[in-house]
Amino acid sequence: MKQLKILILSLCIAFTANADIVKNSENTIKDTKTNYLWQDTKDVSTTKRSFEEAVGYCKNLELDGHKSWELPGFVELFSIIDTKVYNPTISGNFQYVVSDNYWSSKTFGHATSKEAFVVNFLSGAFNREKMDDTFYVRCYKKAS
Repeated sequence: MKQLKILILSLCIAFTANADIVKNSENTIKDTKTNYLWQDTKDVSTTKRSFEEAVGYCKNLELDGHKSWELPGFVELFSIIDTKVYNPTISGNFQYVVSDNYWSSKTFGHATSKEAFVVNFLSGAFNREKMDDTFYVRCYKKAS
């Protein structure tokens, strides 16, 4: 398990080294390297949701005329971590952020344990948490 965590962390650090985060609109941020749009609204820093609520929230989100948002996977969410800063470990271009856990769509043990991975924007660490617990949500989508 420790080797797997080290491998995942190494891949994520390599992946994030290429991130180029820019303000796209009042409500979205764009990573021009991955071509992902990220939600950046007040809701991202004020409302906690269970895992199931987070999935539904992203699925039904509409921002700037964009639909088809998703709860990001572990690697996608980790791609906006800025390893050069601490508290929060995210680009300063994001206006709304809390140094706390954010849900990823990656479940643990095929969800049989009822746990999913979160990324913590205080330190950039990741962990698994019970899906009934509530954490923050930042939705993303592939830019058109």
